[in-house]
Amino acid sequence: MAGRHTSYNANTLMRNPAWNQGKRSCTLALHPRDAEKLGLADGQLASITTEAGSAEIEVEITTATRPGTVMIPHGFGLDYPGEKVGINVNHLTKNTHREAFTATPLHRYVPCRVESV
Repeated sequence: MAGRHTSYNANTLMRNPAWNQGKRSCTLALHPRDAEKLGLADGQLASITTEAGSAEIEVEITTATRPGTVMIPHGFGLDYPGEKVGINVNHLTKNTHREAFTATPLHRYVPCRVESV
C-alpha cells in the first residue's frame, strides 16, 4: 500500500530532511508475523519489488499493518541538495495497473515481494 499516513508526513516536512530528524520518516511497515516469516528485523534494510520496479527501504515492524500487507508513505524519494530522502513509491506503481473507469493508478493495492538485503 503506497500512501501510509503519519502525524508528521505533510509535503513541507518531507522536503527538508532536517525537519524529520529523530523520526523514522520513510519505512516499510510490516506486521510482526510477516517479519518473522521473512526473517526480517526492525531497522533492517529490505528490498521491495513490484511489476514496476524495486527499491531498498528500512523495515519497521508494527501491528498497525495487517498480516500480508506492507505500507510505505508517499511523498518521499526526493532529491534534497546532496541527499536522496526515502523512496518514491510512485516508481513501484505501474501506470497500467489502474481503475478501469477513472484510470487512477491502484496505489493502495500493489502486489509486491519483500526480501532481506
